[in-house]
Amino acid sequence: MRNFTLLFLFFTSTTYSLTAQTRANKSNAFFFDLGFDIGIPMHEFKTYNEEVGVGGGFGFFYQPSVKIPILIGADFAFMNNGYREETETLYVEIMAGQQVLETIVIPMRVQMSNTVNTGHLDLRFLSPTKFFKPYLDAFVGFNHFSTNTSIYDESEEYYLSEEDNPLITRANQNSDWTYNYGGAAGLVVELSENFLINIRVAYQLGGEAEYFVEDDIEDWDIQFTSVPTSQDDISEDDLEISAYPKESETDMILGTIGVSFKF
Repeated sequence: MRNFTLLFLFFTSTTYSLTAQTRANKSNAFFFDLGFDIGIPMHEFKTYNEEVGVGGGFGFFYQPSVKIPILIGADFAFMNNGYREETETLYVEIMAGQQVLETIVIPMRVQMSNTVNTGHLDLRFLSPTKFFKPYLDAFVGFNHFSTNTSIYDESEEYYLSEEDNPLITRANQNSDWTYNYGGAAGLVVELSENFLINIRVAYQLGGEAEYFVEDDIEDWDIQFTSVPTSQDDISEDDLEISAYPKESETDMILGTIGVSFKF
């Protein structure tokens, strides 16, 4: 028993020593970020769009050498910039000649949303300090503006959909891409060797793009250009939506608060 105890203590101390040495000799680092994001319109973009985008995102950064405070990586954010949900009722008449045999009432749920997605390639200068690590980023990337309308069958009989999938149709009213570039300042707080809190503010200059704002989708009048009698009778081409997109440069301030995992 005594020999076993000595052997166990020797094995434990050796393992701990090798682990500590491996960590001490680790020459590079990898960071994976998860965060809550907001996008605040600026300048001309704010003139047309006063809504703050809200969403989430992720990023990853690689530090080739822990002795050099330079990281390369990428980050992505997915934000909602306007949402509306309403109920509509579709009346379908079944006729024989000029006589109405039955009127089918189909309740529907309509969801409309604007999204703003951004992505960047980043060059980061991270302070080599312990616990509190401020950093600066320079980045270049893209903005993607999208507006979508989804219509769901709320009838108990699922006249225009399947029971396990109530979606009748989904239409895209706008999809536009543009470039962006800018800089950011942030701070990571080291709670442990592998877990950090991350706070970041970015100033992003964006190119011209077309987009809808929340006031647009609030005023949309959705009409069917034909009367559907089955799921196959309705498509995105049957939706008539009266709205005109805005167009401007797309400068934003992006704020992020989240966590970072270090490997």
